[in-house]
Amino acid sequence: MTTQPDHDSPAPARPTTLHELRTALSRYGLPGDREAFERALAAALDSSPIGDLAAVAEVIATYRHRLALRTSPEAMASLAAPIGGQQWTPATDAFARLRAAGGDQ
Repeated sequence: MTTQPDHDSPAPARPTTLHELRTALSRYGLPGDREAFERALAAALDSSPIGDLAAVAEVIATYRHRLALRTSPEAMASLAAPIGGQQWTPATDAFARLRAAGGDQ
């Protein structure tokens, strides 16, 4: 099971080695991130020509970026922000479900 980050703790340092990236993905990543990273890394290694590891570097950069977004308070706040000034409430959700079911006719 993946341990979720403590939102009061500072963001981790940007990983500089594969070991650090794997550790950070296990600790701060979303569930399944570490396993998906390992699969993508293995696929990139297996399909890369010898001497050209651009695909491997791209996988590493992608997951480093995902981790940076996941541990950025600004990025997480922007995801939680309402779109277009909309506010979610339980009543709003209930009315949306009622309209979708055709109950507003």
